[in-house]
Amino acid sequence: MLLKLSIKNFALIEDISIDFKPGLNVLTGETGAGKSIVIDSIGLILGERASTEFIRTGANSSFIEAVFDNNNEEVGKILDEYGIEKEELLIISREITSQGKNFCRINGKMVPLSALKNIGKYLVDIFAQHQTYQLLFDSKYHLKIIDALGGEKVNILKKELKSTFEKIKEIKKEIQILQSQKNEDERLKERLLFEKEELENASLFPDEDRLLEEEREILVNSEKIMKSLVLAENLLYEGNDTFPVVEMLDKIIDALEGIIPYFKDIEPVLSTIKESYYSLQDAALNIQRFIKKLDFEPERLDHIYTRISFLDRLKKKYGMSLDELIKYKEEINKRLEDLANMDEKIEIKNNEYHKLLEKYKEYAIKLHEIRKNIAKDLENKILKELSELAMKGVQFSVDFKFIEDEEGMLIDGKKIAYGDEGFDFVEFLISTNTGEPLKPLNKIASGGESSRIMLAIKNIIADVDKIPCMIFDEIDTGIGGRTAQVVGEKLYKVAKNRQVLCVTHSPQIACLGDAHFQIKKIVKNNKTNTVVEELSFDKRVEEIARMLGGAEITENTLKYAKEMLKMAFNFKQKK
Repeated sequence: MLLKLSIKNFALIEDISIDFKPGLNVLTGETGAGKSIVIDSIGLILGERASTEFIRTGANSSFIEAVFDNNNEEVGKILDEYGIEKEELLIISREITSQGKNFCRINGKMVPLSALKNIGKYLVDIFAQHQTYQLLFDSKYHLKIIDALGGEKVNILKKELKSTFEKIKEIKKEIQILQSQKNEDERLKERLLFEKEELENASLFPDEDRLLEEEREILVNSEKIMKSLVLAENLLYEGNDTFPVVEMLDKIIDALEGIIPYFKDIEPVLSTIKESYYSLQDAALNIQRFIKKLDFEPERLDHIYTRISFLDRLKKKYGMSLDELIKYKEEINKRLEDLANMDEKIEIKNNEYHKLLEKYKEYAIKLHEIRKNIAKDLENKILKELSELAMKGVQFSVDFKFIEDEEGMLIDGKKIAYGDEGFDFVEFLISTNTGEPLKPLNKIASGGESSRIMLAIKNIIADVDKIPCMIFDEIDTGIGGRTAQVVGEKLYKVAKNRQVLCVTHSPQIACLGDAHFQIKKIVKNNKTNTVVEELSFDKRVEEIARMLGGAEITENTLKYAKEMLKMAFNFKQKK
């Protein structure tokens, strides 16, 4: 709701502040008094194009500020986008300088003009002679209206539809990833098969490189090793200008055993020497085996060098150790097995995808039929409203169409676009003259006629339309008498659920206002100035009388004005 509007140095306005009320706010005044200036200023707050011509003569800038209550969820989301903390009140201001600069602020923070447009469409609908600032003119909003009229039944179905659509998107993405992976895997498979063959032909086994290195060292040093082994064997069994080591130990053992009967302390020493003797004999046997086993073969050494060189190239090529290469060979087998299962995986996902599409289609068709029924009912109700507003020649229709899309869903042989709200694209169409084709709402003529059409629509969708403030500028153009009374009553009905501001020349409409503001021009210091005053009951009587009788106000017009206000009061009490 628009709580307060402050305007400084704008057109004929020097400095005014208007505290608007809930319900129906009527603005009246003589032609040229500046009523439309107030509406224009609100349009600027909502992001309309500005001009330096708006600046009051003699001033350097114009300043407009509007205060709204802030309980709109969509507005909250937009504030988050601009990093503006949500507060109880929403204060939007705009300054236009004589240099052509615009300074836009929301809750004190400077924002681009686009921010005002983005937020404005959720705050106010303006139906005026030269402005078409209404969310209702946006065809994207029409489907939301149809669905809102469907209530909980539509909401439940839409939740199921949206959930299914999200699953379709998710599984479609998985299939694309798998397909892309499959294409890459075809190239990978060729490489893996080559690597598998290469590693299998290499006949690798654990620690082979280490064992080959050890064998190579033995073969390279075989002559030195043999000499040392033979020398050791000779010293152990034959001696070298001395007694052999084994024989000497044997003699020592015999000597010590001879003194045991009378020298028991030698027993531990004897035991140690015996252990050494037996160990030495085992060592000597091993040396003999080494001598028999050691056989230098030049061909074997060449083979070892070749094998070590091959293993080194293989490890360098793959960037792995020998043990890692052996493990990698096993991994290749597993990966090739997984690749072989890729087609099966894709087929399973495709089956899931088509099942979800069928489920989605079932929900979407059901939702489409419900929407068609809602639309038909809406058409009948709006045509009835238009008839009551003396617009019997007007035709109104809710147009349903599908948009073809190569990536869309197959319906009746055509691929059509679909989304989380189904595949319906809805637009309200209207024809204001008999024989004229139906056209989108934003193509109808502006002025009082279009305002009454919008009033008829708003009157039907009042319970579901979320725009908190509506402004009608001279909705009474070209009507009077009973029709003007009906228009006023419908304005009042709409205003029970939201705030309505109405610029009017009709006394019937003015009488039904919950608040009445008079706009007039005065001359001060040789300068014309537009001022606004909220009228008390007595002043309302005078203003209604002026609207009834023109320049000359008589006792009869005053009496009739008072009677009209009383009748309006009684009407509102019944409602």
